[in-house]
Amino acid sequence: MENHCCLGLIENNFEMIKFHINNRSKTVGFTLIELMVVIIVIGIVGGIIFSGAGYVFEKQAIRQAQAEIEVLEVALDEYKRQNGQYPLTFGSENKFNSFILLHSLYGTHELVEEDNTWERLDSSEYRKSLIPIDKFSYLPMDQDDAGKNNLNEIDHYFTDPWGEPYIYQFKRKDGNSGFLLYSKGPDKQADPFNEIADGFPEKRPEDRDNVPPSEPGKW
Repeated sequence: MENHCCLGLIENNFEMIKFHINNRSKTVGFTLIELMVVIIVIGIVGGIIFSGAGYVFEKQAIRQAQAEIEVLEVALDEYKRQNGQYPLTFGSENKFNSFILLHSLYGTHELVEEDNTWERLDSSEYRKSLIPIDKFSYLPMDQDDAGKNNLNEIDHYFTDPWGEPYIYQFKRKDGNSGFLLYSKGPDKQADPFNEIADGFPEKRPEDRDNVPPSEPGKW
C-alpha cells in the first residue's frame, strides 16, 4: 500500500513536470514567433524609411548641383567679360576640363596660346577668384596628392555632389555658341564627349537625370 502511494506520487510529479515543460516550450515558441514578426516589421519599416531618405538626399544633391552650376555660369560670364572669351578646353578628358574650369575661375592658371595649354601662374600673379571656392567640392588631379586641398600649389578639379567631374566644354564640339556645363546627375552617366550614333543625345536614357537636363539641339 505504501509503495503504491509512492508510485502514485511520483507519477503525479512527473505529469506536473511534463506540464510545465510543455507549457514553457509553448511560451518560448510564441515569443520567438513574436520576435521574428517584430524583426520583419522593423525591416519593412526600415526599408521604407531608407528609400525615402535616399529620395530626399538625391533631391537635395540635385538642388546643390543646380545651385553650383548657376554660380559657375555667373563666374564664367564674368571671366569672359574680363578676358574676352570663356576658358578654353582641349581634348576630351572630363577631369582635365573640370580642372580648367576650376583654376581659371580661381585665378591660379592662364592659357598659354602658343601651345594651347593651361599653366600655373607665379603666386604674385594670381588673379582675384571669381568663385566662393569654399562652397564647392574638388579633388586633386594627381592621385598621389589625395587628401591635399592646397589649391595654390596643387592642381584640382571640380566635382559634383556625386563625386564626378563637372562637364565643361568651350568651344563646344557641336558648334553651338557659348559653353557647355552640366553634371551627369545621380546615375553618373552621359557624356557629350562620346560619339553619338543618332546625333540626338536627348534621346539617350542616361541623359534624363543630367543637371541641368538634356536640351535638344543645345549640346
